[in-house]
Amino acid sequence: MKEEIIRLERVTQIVDGVTLLDNFNLHIFKGEIMGLLSINVHGQEALIRLLCQNVPIHYGHVYFQETLVNNYEHSSMSKNRVSVIEKQSRLVESLTVADNIFVLRDGFKKYLISPKMLDAQLRQFTEELDISIDVNQPVANLSFFQRYVVELLKAVVTGVKLVVIRDISNFISTTDLKKFHDLLRHYLKRGISFLYICNHHEEAFKICERVSLMENGKVFKVLNRNDFRDEMITPYTLDFSRIASPPIRETGKDGILRFQNISTQNIKNMSFTIEKGECVVFLDIDNTVLTDILQLMNDEQQPSSGDILLNGLHYSEKAARLKRSVGFIQENPTQSMLFKEMSYIDNLCFLMDRKKPNLWFSKNMKKSILREYEPLIGEDIYAADITSLTPLSLYNLAYYKIHLYNPKVVLCVQPFSGADMYLRHHLIGLISQLRRKGITVIILAVSLSDSLVVADRLMVIEQGQLRKEYHREELDFFNTN
Repeated sequence: MKEEIIRLERVTQIVDGVTLLDNFNLHIFKGEIMGLLSINVHGQEALIRLLCQNVPIHYGHVYFQETLVNNYEHSSMSKNRVSVIEKQSRLVESLTVADNIFVLRDGFKKYLISPKMLDAQLRQFTEELDISIDVNQPVANLSFFQRYVVELLKAVVTGVKLVVIRDISNFISTTDLKKFHDLLRHYLKRGISFLYICNHHEEAFKICERVSLMENGKVFKVLNRNDFRDEMITPYTLDFSRIASPPIRETGKDGILRFQNISTQNIKNMSFTIEKGECVVFLDIDNTVLTDILQLMNDEQQPSSGDILLNGLHYSEKAARLKRSVGFIQENPTQSMLFKEMSYIDNLCFLMDRKKPNLWFSKNMKKSILREYEPLIGEDIYAADITSLTPLSLYNLAYYKIHLYNPKVVLCVQPFSGADMYLRHHLIGLISQLRRKGITVIILAVSLSDSLVVADRLMVIEQGQLRKEYHREELDFFNTN
């Protein structure tokens, strides 16, 4: 008989009148990877917190290792032996890898700590896994993949029974994701269980034994391995069919953007040409060059060799002027691109003063922008306080801000990172609107997610070099929806 690690039985949790978990059921066994596909993110944070700590619930029961630990009558607030691995680190970045794993844990009582002993203990784990990590370096110097490995090792050392893994494919390369999956399979043999939360069923099907489908805080279907087929998921998803591409305008041998034998510390002799109006996805298999590309285009870094041409002009010579022709949509743009203290219309117009310095003094110009964008945005455009808007509205603001600015080229960093299915579908529409305006879109990604729905070309980068190029007619072979 299978040993049970955790069971949530008809759990309902209501906070401030909002039902976060609705008659929620989840059952995970020892040595199992259970998948969770969230159609939307409602209730996801509440679930993770409830798994980690026995916080109050309104109805239902929670069992941990077959013992009742929480119910609607009494919640002890005690913690369960559960760890979470996600973008937000739970390690102390100023301390070394060894200190984080062996010192910062419950039950550690030594006052004199031998670095050699810690190093020897950690090497037992890393050599077993064939992974090389400098145990004496600060956690702050680690890549996302290395940090995830360290957090997994710490969970093993501290005797955790369940590890929750959330959306890691948004932050590590395809190559590293495969390595991490191998680590999970390794620790399954030791009886550790995993809850694997992700946005795409293909990813879950590759690693999980069972998959729960969740929407609005409720599990509405559980798939076993013999149900892992696209047609089992299709009734619960939106249409992510390929979108018709707007006309691409060939602008000569230099295109709209051209890299000629560009090299940096991480980029090795890279050359490519992008045409006006095209959408190109750069998939960085090793997650090593995306930052360099961003810094080159933002004039924060100069290439060690090679040349960049934008609209036929040498970027290095005229960067101060040409930068105004380049836009950037950062990862999580609602946090990085908007000013909470400013109104919607002021946020929308913020970049425009680069092209029209007198914008802020022209009421007629603002009125003209209001008339043009109200049909697209709706009543939100009149909001004086954007903090009261929904996440969907804030994404609209970030993308329409670029739409209004109308650069020749926009670089989108991981646009689908952390987005649920409804938001991903909406973002595809927003990217398509940029393209219909003639803006060239470059998507920088470490995982394909839904990028190919809008792409004309896929450029695969590995070890700093452009390895493969796929054109639109070849992209149908990549089934990532």
